[in-house]
Amino acid sequence: MDRRYAKIFKPGAYPDLTYVTRMSGETKYTYEDRLKQSLSIDGYLTYIVGPSKTGKTVLCENVIGKEKMVPMSGNDFAKENDFWTAVGKKVGLSMNAEVSRRNANFSESEERSTEVRKNYLGNKDIVIDHFTESGKVLVLDDFHYASDKIQYDIACQLKEVIRLGFKAIVISLPYRSDDAIRLNPDLTGRISIIEIEPWKQRELEEIARKGFYELGIELEARLIERMALESINSPQLMQSICLNIGLLPFDVEKITDEVIMESCRFTCNNFPYSDVVRVLKSGPPTRGQKRLTYELQDGSRRDIYSIILKAIADNPPRVEISFEHISKRVQKNVKNEKITAKKIRDTLKNLQKIMDEQIPLYQVFEWKDDMIHILDSLFLFYIRWMPF
Repeated sequence: MDRRYAKIFKPGAYPDLTYVTRMSGETKYTYEDRLKQSLSIDGYLTYIVGPSKTGKTVLCENVIGKEKMVPMSGNDFAKENDFWTAVGKKVGLSMNAEVSRRNANFSESEERSTEVRKNYLGNKDIVIDHFTESGKVLVLDDFHYASDKIQYDIACQLKEVIRLGFKAIVISLPYRSDDAIRLNPDLTGRISIIEIEPWKQRELEEIARKGFYELGIELEARLIERMALESINSPQLMQSICLNIGLLPFDVEKITDEVIMESCRFTCNNFPYSDVVRVLKSGPPTRGQKRLTYELQDGSRRDIYSIILKAIADNPPRVEISFEHISKRVQKNVKNEKITAKKIRDTLKNLQKIMDEQIPLYQVFEWKDDMIHILDSLFLFYIRWMPF
């Protein structure tokens, strides 16, 4: 184990030494430039949309700074009826209509303090005053995890206060229900949308180049490319693969393909997806009937639910898989039999229903408009490297 790696590669924290600045689409501006511009415009709500684990929150940390950023999740509002009470509690405010503040004045000969009392109409005014005076920015992450009703309510609440100088950023996935923000007529002309593209291969490779330079290790270009491919467009996964090379429970004299593969397997050890896989593999209740199995090219036998998961996990890793492509993958796995398009569609519909009835952890992909959208790249990575 080489503990130096943990100081350089940080999949779960701000990556000081391996932060990569990216250009925004075809423009000549960076995502950092665009976010700074958006936050400088009063009366606008910033809406950041992009695939899971693509560094949207890290981008906010870089631009806003941790001391000014107030991160919350769509889940935080599921248990709190009042939006502003939840936000106020997050920053430690006393949610009373009357708030006291003590100001101290100092001179060479005396020390005086005065108590200033402010009367507010309600919780909303307390929070707005605190945010505008302190320059804080609300970053509402995983907005898609909130119910449609809560999303709509939050959108209405934010519409009323952004014109008062309250700064807020909403972060969501591109494939989920974002009607509450993007298609809300009351927010038309008041939204600054920043669409985060999936990371390119060369951008992911830059994480490894920066990190291994800090370690004083020269790495073959093809090995860096291999790690970037396995990262599935995710800087978080790239950080994890690089980190776990140094955390392997044996000395690594030289980084090879085998070491990278072992790092990928080691990375999955503590991922919380074993039960997710079990639930999806099980499918809906069969009412005592044994599900039909098929012989696969590798000699194993699996039912249709297990085959679908295996097809999603197959090479090359993709975060979007069309019905045509998943059908080809399924048939490529099966040895002699033909699985009909209807059976594949019905299975995907059942899987979607299972995920919809579970907590957010289980909502790892979405079957929508004849397309599989991977919502959690860590899950895809997990089923690629852990046997199931």
